[in-house]
Amino acid sequence: MFKSLSLVTLISIASFSAIAAPVVSGNASPESKVCAIAAEQGLSAARAYGAKHGVFVSRFSKTLECNGEDIRSFAKQAQAESANTEAKVKLVAKNSTVATELCLKAAKEGLSSLSKLRHQTRNLKCNDLPVKQFIKNINNTAI
Repeated sequence: MFKSLSLVTLISIASFSAIAAPVVSGNASPESKVCAIAAEQGLSAARAYGAKHGVFVSRFSKTLECNGEDIRSFAKQAQAESANTEAKVKLVAKNSTVATELCLKAAKEGLSSLSKLRHQTRNLKCNDLPVKQFIKNINNTAI
């Protein structure tokens, strides 16, 4: 009773992200490097790097501008944009058999949705995994 489902990974990007538009330093100055670090790793990492190279970044007052914007808001915006990138998984049935439909139902509604069909699901395998293991794997992925 080996029936299969395909997991198709779709990447949805809500806005520009660090992956889509990597941050590049305009020059080799420590200030440019601090701005790049702020965009990629956050304000704390930029402050630590800056302190080692004589560029002091305040958490409370405007001390450095990155692309014409205060470093604090620049870092916050870059972190928010990279957080908007998320991977989603879509379940696709390879065939229309009863076992495949049961696997889809279990993945979408949970294992308890199959409780009335115990005799059909006792040896059910989804993607060559026992249905319980398959559901655990699905639950660790955003659908």
